[in-house]
Amino acid sequence: MTDVLTLYRSFAAREIDRREFLRRASALGIVGPAASALGVLAAAPTEAAVQQAAAAAAGPAALDLADWSYFWVGVTRATLARGTVVNGAQMYVEYWTPATVRHPYPMVLVHGGGGQGLDWLARPDGGPGWVTYLLQEGYRVYLVDRPGHGRSPFHPELHGQFPERASTYATLERQFTAPEKAATPYGPVAKLHTQWPGTGVLGDPTVDQTIAGQGGSYTADLGATHAHWGVLAGQLLDKIGPSIVMAHSAGGPSCWIYANARPALVKGIVAVEPNGPAFGNLRWGLTASRLEYDPPVADASELTTVEVKPTEPNRDPYKLLARPRKLKHLQGIPIAVITAPASYHYPYDMGSVALLKQCGCTVQHIELEKLGITGNGHFMMMERNNREVLQPILQFLQSSVTDKASRAAAPARRAARADESPALALADHGFFWTNVERKTTPYGVIPSGQMYVQYLVPRQVRHDVAVVLVHGGTGQMLHYMGTGDGVPGWAHYFAQAGYRVYLVDRPGHGRAVYHPDALGPIGPTPTYEQIAPNFSRAARGANRRWMGTGEIGDAVLDQFMASQNGMPRDYAAQMALWAKGGAALVDRVGPAVIVSHSAGGPFGWLVAEERPRLVKTVVCFEGAGAPVAAVPSVGFSAVRTLANVKGVPMLYLTAEASGRTEGPGIVAALTKSGAAAEHMNLKDVGILGNGHFAMLESNRKQVFDVISDWVSRKA
Repeated sequence: MTDVLTLYRSFAAREIDRREFLRRASALGIVGPAASALGVLAAAPTEAAVQQAAAAAAGPAALDLADWSYFWVGVTRATLARGTVVNGAQMYVEYWTPATVRHPYPMVLVHGGGGQGLDWLARPDGGPGWVTYLLQEGYRVYLVDRPGHGRSPFHPELHGQFPERASTYATLERQFTAPEKAATPYGPVAKLHTQWPGTGVLGDPTVDQTIAGQGGSYTADLGATHAHWGVLAGQLLDKIGPSIVMAHSAGGPSCWIYANARPALVKGIVAVEPNGPAFGNLRWGLTASRLEYDPPVADASELTTVEVKPTEPNRDPYKLLARPRKLKHLQGIPIAVITAPASYHYPYDMGSVALLKQCGCTVQHIELEKLGITGNGHFMMMERNNREVLQPILQFLQSSVTDKASRAAAPARRAARADESPALALADHGFFWTNVERKTTPYGVIPSGQMYVQYLVPRQVRHDVAVVLVHGGTGQMLHYMGTGDGVPGWAHYFAQAGYRVYLVDRPGHGRAVYHPDALGPIGPTPTYEQIAPNFSRAARGANRRWMGTGEIGDAVLDQFMASQNGMPRDYAAQMALWAKGGAALVDRVGPAVIVSHSAGGPFGWLVAEERPRLVKTVVCFEGAGAPVAAVPSVGFSAVRTLANVKGVPMLYLTAEASGRTEGPGIVAALTKSGAAAEHMNLKDVGILGNGHFAMLESNRKQVFDVISDWVSRKA
């Protein structure tokens, strides 16, 4: 800790520059937290900032992983007049397997109402989240984005319009980040809230980092929504096997829905302030969809209730069944319900616990204040004592689930070939947001223009430059994570080669939440008919590299199409956001190589124009559009030529079988702007058969090696 403090104080006092700071941080093994602290220490070089940053660095989110990958469940096609699309009912699952698995059952984490899987991944101040802690404990972790949330795109053509309102700062503050400061608090317990890792109000960077990932809860028919969660639960559990389910808030009914769908495969339940109160908007008691009772009931209307008035202060009346019944599929499953003392759930969680007990369930109510853990609100997994909050959950799992199970942990997934391993040795991992702008609407202040960045810092950093990976048009950063299910991608390869890796979801894509009030109208979701020619052997006879048929019905293509969503229509405004968000990103991480693709191609050129000293090279794989861009902000004219990129090495890559011919013209324009630009067709270096998505094709490692070699020579 002393060495870390000395290093941080030297940088804050301007005694060393950014490069030397990162070099020394690498020697100390804290390059990830140090890179995250750069912006904070540069903007506020106070002793308090130094102490806070150093404390965070003392406990980095180090991980040794056998696997980091993803897959989709529930991918179903729909036919529209304009073509075939994924119907938007799919669910994204990101997973991590620690190198040493110490528990027989993995954890499935389900987020709350307007959130996404990020709620569990890291704290808004950059500290580790429960995903990291669970992995360090030896659990495999599966993190879901429910349909219509995060990476699982909402489909307006099939599901109707987006919610009338985007998430507002005022609602977030009152309910979650600063309830103790609200003019009209949700109850007397709100004043007990003390654990938010910031002020919790407008202007607090941790609030920006939280609201940036919050979207709407697109649920017109809650009963149908919960029923569909049951379908997805069955598919997920059938794939991964016996598991422990942990869910939060409006996602909390997943605990009961997963067990109802596959009772033999749910080995434990952790309900973190699950949706309630019972029998409020939950017709079946704990869910809005059917639960199996014993004696059975044909309809929820048969579940008559009586009201119980608790004697404890600050508790609400709750409902129990007038005629006790068993919850058939929850019998014998160890259950914990977690309640925080300063949360709006505090008054009524006890009613859910009472109903579970009445229905014959084995349930433990973990009330944090009774364990001496005080000050937490509803977002307890994001608060500064989140590790302390997790401890009684770990103890419950150890005593009630793991000790009763076989000690034989499932083996980690391994790739068939050594050079195709998804394994990673990380000093740090997590995410942050750049360019979280605040926009005033008639109903309140909302976030706008935010860009999501997920990062991997290898245990051994071998390069001074970071690598920024930027996806193409209607996709998201998953293009660089391989085709999923343990198949590694360029993100793995760069991290394994010793680069710090920063994966971007551009504004309005993937985890960077889209709402029309923030980003304007959105274009249509792409169709199979539009995308398939990039892969189809029939359309591209020479393309021998796609791992499926490339036709409608190809399961690999379904996994690709599941990640696609419409692009915001104002392309010029989007490019302005790329320039701002990208500049803020390299300001934070230091000298970088930017790799971009397809319609996201201009990202690298724009950021190089904004930060020519920090962008060391740009690699553009078949980027669309010339480097003469219409961008009506960020300090340059409406139509302009790049003026600040003199001498910046730039590579424009073209695949042999994609049919793209723009390369020479774009390179000529870049050269005219002063960049040290060159065009390379993969066939000229002996790599044949690739299409427009070479980062996903069977020889993606071979293509990566070409890029890596060029970067190592130029950067």
